[in-house]
Amino acid sequence: MSQLLLSVLAVVCPTCDGHNPARAEACTTCGTALQASARTAARPSARPGTGPAPGPPGMKPSSRTPPPVAAAGGVPVARPPPAARPPVSAPPVPGPPVSTPAARPPAAPPPPPGVARPAVRPPAAASRFGLMVVSGSARGQRFKLPVTGCTVGRSRGAILFADDVYVSALHASFLIRDNVLLVRDEASASGLYVTISGAEALTPYAFFSVGQRLFRFLGKLDAPPPLAGRPIVYGAPVPPGQGVYGVEEVLVGGRSGRAVVTSAPLLTIGQANCDFCYAQEEGLAGRHCELSFTPTGAQLRDLSGGLGTYVRIPSGVEKALRPGDRVRMGQHVVQVELMA
Repeated sequence: MSQLLLSVLAVVCPTCDGHNPARAEACTTCGTALQASARTAARPSARPGTGPAPGPPGMKPSSRTPPPVAAAGGVPVARPPPAARPPVSAPPVPGPPVSTPAARPPAAPPPPPGVARPAVRPPAAASRFGLMVVSGSARGQRFKLPVTGCTVGRSRGAILFADDVYVSALHASFLIRDNVLLVRDEASASGLYVTISGAEALTPYAFFSVGQRLFRFLGKLDAPPPLAGRPIVYGAPVPPGQGVYGVEEVLVGGRSGRAVVTSAPLLTIGQANCDFCYAQEEGLAGRHCELSFTPTGAQLRDLSGGLGTYVRIPSGVEKALRPGDRVRMGQHVVQVELMA
């Protein structure tokens, strides 16, 4: 209640209903304290029938004018009109949502006159060729090759074998030409090996692999001519019409291991009853492969029954692959397959 209104209205004693002057602290009739009563009277009465009941939370109070209060002498005194309140504007009616345009990246500046704008290449489509890892730490993973091919390495390439220390940073490339899948050795340190189908011709000092073993074909070994002033080395004569050929095992680090030199027409490798015999070797068949010697080299024949005999592909040479062929890179072996 405003101070002006308190200075004009009479104070009614709540005990004896006597009228007292404005701002009186006690009733002149019964002596009841009036300051607390004035503050209580300033508030809306909560008793039923004496005033409007409070509404629900958030509801605005009614703007009706309260009844006049009797002044001293019983003459009703009209309350001054309530202060004018600013008009309450109706809440805006929601309209259709207005979409704010998203910020667009700045357009590229136009190329200089006479310079053509570079064409945006769409993503390469997938080919029908895929690779499945059948050996190594990434065993079970499958990769579908794009029509542009891909590269494989330890730190560079689309397919990475980061934990294989025998894989070079960039080891090999798979290419697709005329719907044919090719593989090429990118000058890797440990080499790229591909399985053979049937027989494969070997030249002297060619590498081939079976199971976990690596071999080098030494070719035909001719007796060195005697040197003047040096002792002459004698030995058994070479059978007429035959030659002496050698094959040696290559150990880790490129060291030479066990070697077999023979004038027999065949040299065999396997688990039992072979020239190179590795009993119970994992990945080796009983008679895994054999070499038949020719005047210019040897023919390597696979007898493993699907385990695979691998021949190293010279660096930079592209080798055509067929579905089912396997490629060895370090300790990982991938198999070529057709994918839908």
